[in-house]
Amino acid sequence: MSSRRLRAFKRWMISQGIEWSNDTLQFIDTPEEGISVNALWDLKEGDLIAKIPKTACLTIKTSGAQDLIESTGLDGYLGLSVALMYEKSLGGDSPWAGYLQVLPDCECLPLVWSLDEVDLLLRGTELHKVNFKVINGLVFGLVLLTLVAPKYKSFCLLVSEKI
Repeated sequence: MSSRRLRAFKRWMISQGIEWSNDTLQFIDTPEEGISVNALWDLKEGDLIAKIPKTACLTIKTSGAQDLIESTGLDGYLGLSVALMYEKSLGGDSPWAGYLQVLPDCECLPLVWSLDEVDLLLRGTELHKVNFKVINGLVFGLVLLTLVAPKYKSFCLLVSEKI
């Protein structure tokens, strides 16, 4: 059975031209873990599992806050974080509302992870390429910045030293 937010998310994906196969991917929504996407069989390198148009991706360039973000010189993770907060503040009026409603309100950040956790949880991602350091017992690859956006509780974000 599909949850209401999962059905809304799938409708949003279809409206954005995102294509996937129900024979390949299974979408699951649980109260404990939220929405996850599982492959129904072992995938091999090169298997096509979905087609996602660039216009369906939330970026600085596709955000309604593009002019503001670019005029302040923000880019990278910080610019994207501001774009995310802006779109989240629009609620149902955001073109990404169907996607944003499945995101958690907060997320554990690598800031407090051990180096072993960083290696285990980030291996194979762009963030794993950041040069992490241990400072006063905490893992820093980035500087902690806390921002508050309307209609968004609080948003902790890691800003790159120089990526």
